[in-house]
Amino acid sequence: RRKIHKMWKTSFLGWALASMLILTGSASADTFTFTNAGSVTWNGVYVNPYSATVDQAGGTFASGTVLTIYCDDWNTDFSGNPTWNATVYSLTAVNEPNFKYAKPASDYNVTLAGNQLSVALSTTPTPFNRYLEAAWLDDQWRNAIGTSAATADLQIKLAAAVWTLFVDAAHVGSPLTDPNSGLIGAINNSGYATDVYNYLQEAQTAVTTGGYTAADWDVIVPDAGNGFAMQEFLVHAPEPSAVILLGTVVGVLGLTKFRRKRQA
Repeated sequence: RRKIHKMWKTSFLGWALASMLILTGSASADTFTFTNAGSVTWNGVYVNPYSATVDQAGGTFASGTVLTIYCDDWNTDFSGNPTWNATVYSLTAVNEPNFKYAKPASDYNVTLAGNQLSVALSTTPTPFNRYLEAAWLDDQWRNAIGTSAATADLQIKLAAAVWTLFVDAAHVGSPLTDPNSGLIGAINNSGYATDVYNYLQEAQTAVTTGGYTAADWDVIVPDAGNGFAMQEFLVHAPEPSAVILLGTVVGVLGLTKFRRKRQA
């Protein structure tokens, strides 16, 4: 829960504000600039994590803070180093209705046959649990940083697993065997199907029976006023080594398409 920094002169006003926070969840409006896509690519796209700078702070992060951000949004493209407005919400159940994929047109679950993924429409897990699973998968990369496990393959597979959670009908792939038609085909064509499936199963177990709650994770929800035209990102509470955690170098962003689009 966010701390309230202003001292209220009356207990009534303080109680009223506290009541609003309980009902609506903590949130703040911020302005961000995308600054770094990293250097690890897969199927012509850069994979999580990326970097962004807070330009105008709304209360969650101080201006100038460099954040390591994780995209959950395979469905949206952008180019270069955009600046965008977004609201930052704690990843909690009370805030879930505000998230970009709180009410998706369709949800897909993956199944594994042989070494190939298939998808089917499903209402489970719930949208909120899918967000928790995304944070769990991102945490696996955070935990691997600085160890021998932090390979490009692991980075790619975890990112691909996250992207399956909210992929829409236009981007899931048809036919599923075509690597250029959508996400599932790209995973199958890369030989990552079994590992991606296993990571998704582990994430679901961690959330449903393992007690995982995505502590210290927030969701950067793009301004809905322009139709959610920017991607949605997850962000963990910044640490002093946040820039190092990205584990990549700043490079050649100006003409690059991020998410799904192939490198120029």
